[in-house]
Amino acid sequence: MLVLAGLVTALNLLLSLAVGLRLLARARRGWPAPELSLALYFLLSAFLSTPPQILVYGGMGDARLAVSEPASRALLAFAVLAMAIGAGAIYVFTWKTFRPERLWAKAIVAAGCASLAFGYAIEALHEGFAPVVFAGLGHWIGWAGRTAAMLGVTFESFRYWLMLRRRLRLGLSDPVVTNRFLLWAVWAACATLNYVADLASRGLYWLVYETVQPVPEHLASMVGPTIIVTMVLGVVSAVTLFLTFFPSPAYRRWIEARNATREG
Repeated sequence: MLVLAGLVTALNLLLSLAVGLRLLARARRGWPAPELSLALYFLLSAFLSTPPQILVYGGMGDARLAVSEPASRALLAFAVLAMAIGAGAIYVFTWKTFRPERLWAKAIVAAGCASLAFGYAIEALHEGFAPVVFAGLGHWIGWAGRTAAMLGVTFESFRYWLMLRRRLRLGLSDPVVTNRFLLWAVWAACATLNYVADLASRGLYWLVYETVQPVPEHLASMVGPTIIVTMVLGVVSAVTLFLTFFPSPAYRRWIEARNATREG
């Protein structure tokens, strides 16, 4: 199971890198172009922040993989910063893509980015990115900012898919584009659920073992269920992300044929 989970993680990392580089190449307009914003998310939050977290949290569960506490703190500081920048970019992407003229959408971007910055500052100045199971206030302020960013893009993508699906019935939208919004919404939902699963697993650890300190024996007992959840979400994420940005001709034809059958 560990090998399979590792393969799924590696696949998502490679996809994130490929999508990020592809979007970066397309970002010909300056910041805050949606392409550049989304590229920053995939390159920083989805790609660069993941290996340090695997190294730190893997070492918490297996002493043979553990790194020193100063190294763990430095790795987590880098990972949280990368996730914060990536989440801030997601706020900008959602605003520029779905609600560019709405003042309240700009306010959400400002509030979300402020929560990310505030949470990181608390962690840096007071908590020191300690490698514990249930971190302090700063961590959870940042977590709320990251989760809200993904929840926002999930909601807007599903909303836009529903709108295009209604137009599709009248022949006023493209079936492949309509399906792409559904795929993107499912991907974003998986990313949101990953953040929720992180909170749930940490909370369950605290409730069961009544401690926030990482005890290898306790962590080992939770590895199986955690891997199953993250692996399922990872597989769905990989499939939907790939089909969103790299749909094969066969897949396009299948979507178009299915739509033609429904119209007939």
